[in-house]
Amino acid sequence: MDFMNLLKSVEELLYEVVSWLLFYPLTFWKCVRHPIRMMAYAEAELAEGPKARYAAALSPPIFLFLTLILAHFIELRFGMPERELTGALGDQRNLLLFRAVLFSLFPLILAVQRVHRLDQALTRETLRPAFYSQCYVAAPFALSFDLAITIGRHASPAALGLGAAIFLCGLVWYVAVLARWFMSHLGMGPLAAVLRVAGTVVLGSLAFILVALATAIVVKP
Repeated sequence: MDFMNLLKSVEELLYEVVSWLLFYPLTFWKCVRHPIRMMAYAEAELAEGPKARYAAALSPPIFLFLTLILAHFIELRFGMPERELTGALGDQRNLLLFRAVLFSLFPLILAVQRVHRLDQALTRETLRPAFYSQCYVAAPFALSFDLAITIGRHASPAALGLGAAIFLCGLVWYVAVLARWFMSHLGMGPLAAVLRVAGTVVLGSLAFILVALATAIVVKP
């Protein structure tokens, strides 16, 4: 009986992993092409039962994590050699988890703002819908950031220019999407929305740097 349960678990795991090959690019395309629609989809699907959620796309946190795995593989294949990390972050699995936490800071900060703006109590449940929706649009931005860093490490004028262009395209897209989200979900005007997004990006970047520095100090051998 235990062996049959193990086979069923392997069957479900194998199907889930293989389905990512199809649903990852579909989800990525939908997020880039229709970001606001996908953000609404992310929130609406939370009302479904656990097995019925995200039947037509990947779960937002999984989508973000797979995007970071893809960026990591690209960095390993095409990036310039650099000094290897030591300590806990020397393990590639720990490094991927650390990156996932860093890029999840932006969805977290935006979700907190949504809860505060709607005057809701800050709980795990009130935070989840906005966090999930933000994971969908954070993934393309995270990929553009990592690609820009990977390309920029080659340090040639062409590489630096291409890296900067990729990062700026990702940043402009991300800011535009967030501005539309603030306007439609939080009732802000265009100027107020852009200013709020700019402040959020700055705050998220500072949190990103502080967490990275704190982790570097803690895991330093």
